[in-house]
Amino acid sequence: MSKCKFYDYVNTNGINIIKAELDGLGVKVKAKITTKLNALEQMEQADWRGSKMIEVLKGDKDGLLAVRAEWQGVQHRLLGYYGPERGECTLLAYCTERGGKYIPKEIGEIAQGRIVETDVNPAARRIRHDFG
Repeated sequence: MSKCKFYDYVNTNGINIIKAELDGLGVKVKAKITTKLNALEQMEQADWRGSKMIEVLKGDKDGLLAVRAEWQGVQHRLLGYYGPERGECTLLAYCTERGGKYIPKEIGEIAQGRIVETDVNPAARRIRHDFG
């Protein structure tokens, strides 16, 4: 039984943004990210902060967390936040990181906007993450 449930952001056109991004990655990097998400689902959210799989972000990305995965020198990141309900994490966006900078550079602003949309109408703006 999972201790945390992951959800994916769904845009106004009904597209699961996280699924679309992960499906565009290679099979091996997608598997690496999925393995990390599976492991995190089995942990209490309070224990995530000590994990190297998660980074709690600050500055223009304050309130966000990044699920971290490295594959062949590329730092892949899934940005999300705790919520909107207790025991849930909603994945909002995918990006890469190079030299401490997120690409695209406006990803923090994009993810923050998606938090607002998700909090206002969680039933319309998210779907349970598909680990398949």
